[in-house]
Amino acid sequence: MKSITIILTVLILSCGIAFAQPPDTLWTRTYGGTLDDRGECVQQTTDGGYILAGCTKSYGAGNYDFYLVKTNAAGDTLWARACGGSTIDWARSVQQTTDGGYILAGYTQSYGAGSKDFYLVKTNSAGDTLWTRTYGGSGDDQGYSVQQTTDGGYILSGATMSYGAGSKDCYLIKTDSAGDTLWTRTYGGNHIECARSIQQTTDGGYIVAGYTGSYGAGAYDVYLIKTDSNGDSLWTRTYGGEYSDQGFSVQQTTDGGYVVAGDSPNYSAGVTGLYLMKTNATGDTVWTRTYSGSVAVKGYSVQQTTDGGYIVAGDDYSFGAVSWNPYLVRTDAAGDSLWTHSYIGSVSSECHSVRQTTDGGYVAAGYTSDYGAGLFDFYLIRLEGEAPPPIFEVILTPYNPPIQIPATGGSFDFNIEVNNNGAFSVIMDFWTMVTLPNGQEIGPIIFVTDYILNGFSSVSRDRTQEVPAHAPTGNYIYDGYLGTYPFNINAEDHFNFEKLAISDGGTIVHDWYSWGESFDDITGEASMGTPNEFMLSSAYPNPFNPSTAISYQLQAASYVELTIYDIQGREVAKLVDDYRPAGTYEAVFNASNLSGGVYFARLTAGNYQQTQKLLLVK
Repeated sequence: MKSITIILTVLILSCGIAFAQPPDTLWTRTYGGTLDDRGECVQQTTDGGYILAGCTKSYGAGNYDFYLVKTNAAGDTLWARACGGSTIDWARSVQQTTDGGYILAGYTQSYGAGSKDFYLVKTNSAGDTLWTRTYGGSGDDQGYSVQQTTDGGYILSGATMSYGAGSKDCYLIKTDSAGDTLWTRTYGGNHIECARSIQQTTDGGYIVAGYTGSYGAGAYDVYLIKTDSNGDSLWTRTYGGEYSDQGFSVQQTTDGGYVVAGDSPNYSAGVTGLYLMKTNATGDTVWTRTYSGSVAVKGYSVQQTTDGGYIVAGDDYSFGAVSWNPYLVRTDAAGDSLWTHSYIGSVSSECHSVRQTTDGGYVAAGYTSDYGAGLFDFYLIRLEGEAPPPIFEVILTPYNPPIQIPATGGSFDFNIEVNNNGAFSVIMDFWTMVTLPNGQEIGPIIFVTDYILNGFSSVSRDRTQEVPAHAPTGNYIYDGYLGTYPFNINAEDHFNFEKLAISDGGTIVHDWYSWGESFDDITGEASMGTPNEFMLSSAYPNPFNPSTAISYQLQAASYVELTIYDIQGREVAKLVDDYRPAGTYEAVFNASNLSGGVYFARLTAGNYQQTQKLLLVK
């Protein structure tokens, strides 16, 4: 079996689609009781539902307690849990863990050594508490962000008034899987610093975003810290102007750089803008963007989207509004706005978290006093997505339809357009077939092997197709296919034509023959160097529907098996089962006949084996 071969490096590009309007809101939900309940963070879970975290005054033991709400994909509550003591316990961050449970971080005034302490809570998949931990000293220490690390432990970020050089410093805590402290680090100067967001980076270190009053140009500046795996600082950067600029969310981007969201005031103009900044891998600014309302816009959460752009959530305070309102910004890869949307209510609502969902939509979380049962309630907003184009497309366009061929035979003209909307350049086959009136398929009529199709490119060719006199009367289908001939089809298109029983008296056509613009300039062999390791690379796209491209590289010639399994471990597809020389390859998994869910791609090359999780969304 032949596989599709990569011939260029992955490029992370935006699709370049200018969306004039925000997507439709599919639904909104509120959660809580009769008092004050505030949502801070949301994540889509592996079952397609959502997990929300924040605080509740309606339930629990204290003034405020950690509050965890699990929903299904439609936002209906499956369960809710409160956790805390007799005073205030406030959850800021939640993540589903690899065991199916959840990790929550925030601060507690009910437990610990100081007036406030970091509070870490681990639950099982039903939200039942497995263990809790507090971290901090005799002062005020608050946790804002948590992530499970690749070793199964956790990394937390926040601020400490118990340790460090200044009145408040950035504070990082690394724990093992049981929440026991492995190390702590403080960063900052003589004044105030806070680490609002943290993420483990691909090199095993960490990227931290927040704000600093000790360094930079203004009263506060955005503060970005890159550390190694032990939390030791590799570099720090400040960004901002003469006023107070703050960073609230950071994510490593697919190009190895970082994106930061926050706010940046312009006092001379009397407004505060949502601040979005892109850096390279060493923290140097690539671009900054500010999105302003009539009074103030703040950015609390950012995520890179599957097309290389960004979705940002925050709050908007505008003239005519009573208070804050949820505000979403969708940008392209350069940070230019594709759409913005403000959910204006009559009282007050805030939005502190946003995530792209597996179907390409968005889910945003915060709290509202416009709806629900209490003073404030958890607020969940589900938006439809901008559907991404398929990875590969074949478009057949007949000229002068409807096409009717006389009994003596004839010809028709048509255009073939082949598009690669993915980042990879690939070698594929293109072929056309004809389905006769009795359902029999003949061909290939046009057959192009080793078709080189560059990433994010389109090829168009005009062709003429003859239909012979001996072809039976009736309705025909002309099909075009892209993939690996004859069984692996990644894209298809077709049109109809008719063969008449009567003759126009013209020249008799004797065969199925096609001619026109040549494909010779886009066929050939790939030129590649030898990889220095065996590797199963990331599938693109993932999540996907219905096809995804799975790339792999071979350091040495090997017998290769690339097999797809379902969640039960049953083999559903064998993409590669052949000897391969050293090189870089790609195989396309077409799951159009499979149900949505989790699948696994397993590469076996000699003694090397690696598995990758795939998510088919239907």
